[in-house]
Amino acid sequence: MLSIILGAGFSYLGGVPLTSHLFESVPVVDRITRQQLVERVLAGWESWRAVNGGGAEQYLNYLEQRGGAAWREAQWYVALVIALKMGKVERVGSQRTITRHTLARTTRIQAHESFWSTIFSRTTDVAVITLNWDILIERGLRHTPRVRIPRPGFHYGDGNQLLRGGGYPSYTHIRPIRTAGRVPIYKLHGSVSWSLRNGELVRYHDCRPAIRGDAAILAPVEDKQVPLFLQPTWKQAAECLARSSTWILVGYSLPEYDIAVRNLLRNSARHAPQVHVFNPSDRAARSLRELLPPDSRVMHQSGLPEALNVLDDLVAGTR
Repeated sequence: MLSIILGAGFSYLGGVPLTSHLFESVPVVDRITRQQLVERVLAGWESWRAVNGGGAEQYLNYLEQRGGAAWREAQWYVALVIALKMGKVERVGSQRTITRHTLARTTRIQAHESFWSTIFSRTTDVAVITLNWDILIERGLRHTPRVRIPRPGFHYGDGNQLLRGGGYPSYTHIRPIRTAGRVPIYKLHGSVSWSLRNGELVRYHDCRPAIRGDAAILAPVEDKQVPLFLQPTWKQAAECLARSSTWILVGYSLPEYDIAVRNLLRNSARHAPQVHVFNPSDRAARSLRELLPPDSRVMHQSGLPEALNVLDDLVAGTR
């Protein structure tokens, strides 16, 4: 099995902002209430930064420790910013509405499409593990298999599942959508398309949880604690990593504060996998050489899309 681990750099290729850039621009939203939310969150950020001079991660960590309305609104803001990159604001009838945020679309991102085509032209014995909240991976793999592209389709670790949602105002798509693919996606930090409803994790085919303010995401804070609803996902991801002879990391910087993910990788690498790190910087590769067993081979490659030829060769060698 091949395990693919995708970090923020992968989604950045599709226009999704890095955590450090979350507060750098004012997102365009559809309703006055959401506009007021954006204004409150950005005003709080500017006020805090004027005094403390820190970055977005430090600010979110500060808010989490304090809790309360400011923390809840910051989480809503983060999810909303990501969701807006999945769709667009346009006029539907007489109202401005966020549309086109369903996962039943292609990515239209050449680097992503080439990446998946390179992988799946060689093998479908793949598991995808991601730290990202967006739905670009789902769009890349497709929810049902596509032979011509090729795409094997995905599921969330529990096989065929009917996703919630359908019809206006979520999107024009009204037919039920099922995850009927072969490749598991393990979203370690949750998703802008997931929500906790009465204690139950509910998965949608669109980003409505992020838009309405109840997305089930693990915010980018230091010293993350894995919540109960994500623990099965982390367990399944660990099992896949432990079975995989080859890991491919794309766009993940392996920050020192991300202790939970570092522990996951270290504890899943007792079999000394071969690891390929695709990143313009070699910092993550150097960190992994210190983190993983000495007999693990950690190789640094350049970032995407420049390294697609290297990717093709190494995937061919894993079959």
